[in-house]
Amino acid sequence: MVFGSIVPSSRGSLVPQDFLELANIYLEQAFSANNPEIALELCRNTEESLSKARKAVKQAHNQAVVDGIAAAYIGLGKLLENHGHSSGAQASFKKAEKLGPAGPSQLDQQQRNKIPACIFAKNIGPPTTEHRLPEPDERLNNTPQLVCCLGLLKAAQSPDITFKHIALKWLQTVQNDMDEKERLRGMATDIIREFKREQIKDTRTVAEVVCLTPILDKEEFLDLLREFHSGIDHSGLLNIPQLEGLAQLIQDADHGHLSADDLVKILGLFSTRLMDTHQQSSEHMYQLTMAVSRVLDAMADTNVTDLDREKLHEPLSSYLSGLKKSSDPFLVYQAAYAYQALLCVPDDETIWQAAMRRTRKVIQGLSGLVSATKALDLDKLIEGLESIQLGLSGASKVVGAIKSAYDGVTHNAGFMDSLKEGLSFERKRDWYSALRGADALIQDGELATFRKLVCEASCRYDPAFQWGVCQRLGEIAANPMWDAGTRQSAILFLGEMYRHDEAWGQHASVNRWILNILMQLSSKSGTSQCMWNRLPNDEA
Repeated sequence: MVFGSIVPSSRGSLVPQDFLELANIYLEQAFSANNPEIALELCRNTEESLSKARKAVKQAHNQAVVDGIAAAYIGLGKLLENHGHSSGAQASFKKAEKLGPAGPSQLDQQQRNKIPACIFAKNIGPPTTEHRLPEPDERLNNTPQLVCCLGLLKAAQSPDITFKHIALKWLQTVQNDMDEKERLRGMATDIIREFKREQIKDTRTVAEVVCLTPILDKEEFLDLLREFHSGIDHSGLLNIPQLEGLAQLIQDADHGHLSADDLVKILGLFSTRLMDTHQQSSEHMYQLTMAVSRVLDAMADTNVTDLDREKLHEPLSSYLSGLKKSSDPFLVYQAAYAYQALLCVPDDETIWQAAMRRTRKVIQGLSGLVSATKALDLDKLIEGLESIQLGLSGASKVVGAIKSAYDGVTHNAGFMDSLKEGLSFERKRDWYSALRGADALIQDGELATFRKLVCEASCRYDPAFQWGVCQRLGEIAANPMWDAGTRQSAILFLGEMYRHDEAWGQHASVNRWILNILMQLSSKSGTSQCMWNRLPNDEA
């Protein structure tokens, strides 16, 4: 291990926050080290960085940094104690005590971080749009109405689903009418066939065919998947509607319809187009990075493994990491999100190869998070997030306190600095898994549980987590499928985070993002389904 590799070449220019970040990195590595000699060497590096942080903070006093240093000394003391160095441990504890408490009390923090119970007061189930159910042979009004009919017929195959009286009455009429069922299925097939004949596949055309995704059988789904793949692969200029359509198709797909091979091929296509857009607009890069994120989400959710490291995993991770240099904060965030998703998709290297390549142990905890997310067990999810935050399964929980303290340190930094320094592209962060848990809860309409997750997740002060939460709240507020009260709650949630930003770390970039979302909702009367798309960079 080369200890100097994580230390900037010019220490003289560092501010107290930088020294504290170095100390936390050393401490995290020390907790992960299997070799006691390496662990103690890392402890010495931690002590040195904390000493420099204490000297620097005297000249520019910052209570949040002081609290962070105190928490780090507690962590160092615990680690030294574990290694049998009681005298060093006691010295660290005394330094922490001299600096004072490491922040507000837990009770006080919980009170400040609380979103009023009237916002997302209960779990309400997935959003739905009511459609009039037609009589047999009656003309249908639109594609969503067709999807509603076919969706009911598909749901009727499950014995665990309870239907409303009007739906049950319609099913009793149609289920035994083979001609009517064939007519409805034929209409869906005709829409797909017409889409394939269209020379210009614009946003409206794409949206109409993608609307069918939940009710397609596997053969129809794969046929549509191939059509989108071919359209993007053979287009000279990037077709944004088809790109977004394919990403939405993957997101809405029945789990049994997508194979690992399908996802790998699509990821390869998106990655190739992304890395070919270097000289193109930031908008295209953002849209491609968003699409890559959705594919990686699906791969992580379905436990895809053995991604080719040399041909796909390594080039994509390197490219995404390079995007952190962009001046566009929207692109930087989406690249950071995609990178975190990529870390959750294992590559095909062997354990031996990994040991040779890495200088530190890979953080554990992913498998538990995946099961927790799918089960919608909030307690298990939060427990899993804490496992990632610790950096090592079974390590002292003091590391969690250090991470929270560091989050407080960065509240005055801009979002760009947070992503490029505090939100490392090099290791797994708990905020990605928390956001995937949030997605699962929102999808199932577990909004009260979603509120609880946002307020209690170990990464709740992380600006990247807050950025993602705001993005999802904006999506709820803009989606007409949610009822008016739910959409209003999403807006009130954003307002609470903005008005009481001191309880969330006072991240200026998050506040600007909230204002941007609210302005878009206001200008579009809250009816746009794509309000979460990025704003022009000069509005960031």
